[in-house]
Amino acid sequence: MARITIVGLGLIGGSLGLALRRGQVEHELVGYDADAQAARAAQRRGAVDRAVGDLGAAIDGARLVVLATPVLAVRELLAALGPLLAPGCVVTDTASTKTAVLRWAAELLPDVAFVGGHPMAGKETSGVAAAEETLFDGAIYCVVPPPDAPPEAVATVADLARAVGAEPYFLSPEEHDSYVAAISHLPFLMATALVSTTSQAKSWRDMAALAASGFRDASRLAAGDPVMYRDICATNREAILHWLDRYAEALGRLRALVVEGGGELEAAFEQARKARQDWERRPRERGQEAAGPAPRFGERLGHLFLGGLDRRAPRS
Repeated sequence: MARITIVGLGLIGGSLGLALRRGQVEHELVGYDADAQAARAAQRRGAVDRAVGDLGAAIDGARLVVLATPVLAVRELLAALGPLLAPGCVVTDTASTKTAVLRWAAELLPDVAFVGGHPMAGKETSGVAAAEETLFDGAIYCVVPPPDAPPEAVATVADLARAVGAEPYFLSPEEHDSYVAAISHLPFLMATALVSTTSQAKSWRDMAALAASGFRDASRLAAGDPVMYRDICATNREAILHWLDRYAEALGRLRALVVEGGGELEAAFEQARKARQDWERRPRERGQEAAGPAPRFGERLGHLFLGGLDRRAPRS
């Protein structure tokens, strides 16, 4: 039976485990978390078959290792994993930035097939207690391979995305980091600025009593994990600054229109309303599919278990 190891048993790692166990995939699902209490909780919830307290023992014999940790922890894990991985093992991650992660993987795992991953799903509540087997259903799952990734490894990570109910979507690391800086990281910073601006006002106590769905929706992301977003800003600084600057320019234009009043302000509101309505109506584009029928995820892992990746082309 093929072994999958999930390293990091919080919201994402726990949800991956629950989603995999929900499916008809024959595998052994092993979990590891530096927090022993979180690991035990993941096993009690059924997110993994076994929670192992030693990283080396957890990945021993694994055909697929998923790193579901904050992005700066990924570098430390890659350094620790290098000497421990079995031949032919595929390693992927779920971190929110990809350029730095792929650079670390090339440096620290030169002889291991690494394919970046990022499921576009989450919740403000962290920890395995918040994990859901349906978290990834219908979500886009970014698959970000390095140029020399073995095709079988890329297909395995794409199959993982499908196995948990998501749709694989293939991007370069530069595309990924620029896009998510705009549609994921910038909204968090916007929400943080809104909460900071309002909550530090002398009248916040009274305002808070009036705040309803508009404030709740606009500020929701500010409840996210501070460690995760700290790491995101550290590893995607340039892209985030680019979109922060564009947002500041847009706020400046709106401020000027508010000062002026008149039809141009209404036109700006109408343009934004239409753009959002178009986005809501837009059919979700499917990720690029590999040529030919894709094997079931269990079949793919079975192939890996028999050493399929050992025949990959050498890295350039």
